[in-house]
Amino acid sequence: MGTVIEVILQTVLAFYGTFFFARIIGKKQIGELTFYDYINGITFGSIAGNMASDLNQRTWQHFIGLFLFALLTFLMQYIALKNRGARKIIEGEATILVHQGKVLEGNMRKTRFNIEDLLSELRKNNIFDIRDAHFAILETDGKLSVLANADKKSITPRDLKLPGQEEGICSELVIDGEVIIPNLKQHGLSKEWLKVKLKENNINTIKEIVLASYNPIDKSIYFDLREDNLGRDTVDISEVEE
Repeated sequence: MGTVIEVILQTVLAFYGTFFFARIIGKKQIGELTFYDYINGITFGSIAGNMASDLNQRTWQHFIGLFLFALLTFLMQYIALKNRGARKIIEGEATILVHQGKVLEGNMRKTRFNIEDLLSELRKNNIFDIRDAHFAILETDGKLSVLANADKKSITPRDLKLPGQEEGICSELVIDGEVIIPNLKQHGLSKEWLKVKLKENNINTIKEIVLASYNPIDKSIYFDLREDNLGRDTVDISEVEE
């Protein structure tokens, strides 16, 4: 009976202790959590869970651990709030992955983002042709913010009572220097055709290509090379004068 009462008391203390410290630390929506916030939340919950069920240690020992963890979390948040340099280290910073339709491979490597992930996130933002993306920015919460080109239509033909033209989904023909043979065959294309297109665009080898995508509607092909000659590969969008 004593053990049951002890578990009940520990659970109640863990519940209200977690609630109290969580209110002090602050709150964010799930979609706004940074990687640090996510790991921090898991650890905080783990300590509270042990506090509620572990009978091998005294309750006050668990509570001190919970209190110290909450205190350190609050301290880190305060430092990040007051110091911009520390904030960039603790929370990370937004990173540009696409600049005027060109993939910034250096930034992709730094963020451990591959080309398939990028194309998937662009499609979630209704961008099915990478050339329509003026900027694509990876936010600190892992989401991709996309700014479409200015000439992209903002109204539909239906709004103007005009017949519309279907847009095709671009097919990847080359990814990271590797030809996707099934996609070539799907559109009735060949390696010889691809070699001709490389020559027309002054591309020496397939290995120079990060992404080559084909639009079946207008029969155009898009190339993104490892060397885009855009100047600085890393763009820090947070360097803005206040």
